[in-house]
Amino acid sequence: MKMDRTEDPKKVFSLDVVSVKLNPEFKLFSNEPIETPNDVALAACRLLEDNDREMIIVFNLRSDGRPASCHIAGIGTIDSCMAHPRELIKSTILSNASSMVIAHNHPSGSLDASNHDIDLTDRMIKVCNLMQIRFLDHIIVAGGERGKYISMFEKGIIEKTPQGLMQVAEEYKPYVAEGRNDYGLHSYEGRDYESKVR
Repeated sequence: MKMDRTEDPKKVFSLDVVSVKLNPEFKLFSNEPIETPNDVALAACRLLEDNDREMIIVFNLRSDGRPASCHIAGIGTIDSCMAHPRELIKSTILSNASSMVIAHNHPSGSLDASNHDIDLTDRMIKVCNLMQIRFLDHIIVAGGERGKYISMFEKGIIEKTPQGLMQVAEEYKPYVAEGRNDYGLHSYEGRDYESKVR
């Protein structure tokens, strides 16, 4: 688009040039490598286990496993937390991280991965594969329980493919809802998942 300098300045097209950067808020843990789900869970527990609402956080890791940053991506209610993949991956890209782990809490103390948890994990794996960012794990922390958690990788809900990528294990694929626009995490213990998303 050409701009004629003699035109009325109020009618000239303008576009803001912006910069995007991370703003560090506080330190969470040391420079030790995160090598196991337990390492992530210990850090996640410090942020999540005493909360009365669901929260989801993202741990961004450098290629050597050292943490680059941690981002609180969502705070919800007592049994749900909205989390869209674009919000979850944003800090990973801005941190120039090569891999990520997501973690969220269940204030009820339940360690069961809900259908919605599995669905969001599947979507994150697909987004990360597309962006060439390694998705390593999804940790669920039990509310009110010191150090009590599950790793979806260790539990077999997500698995590594022969190509070294992650995927939701075949037996959990029925819990992945195709074509949905609701990306919340829900821990509806004993309630029907499909009735919640219709």
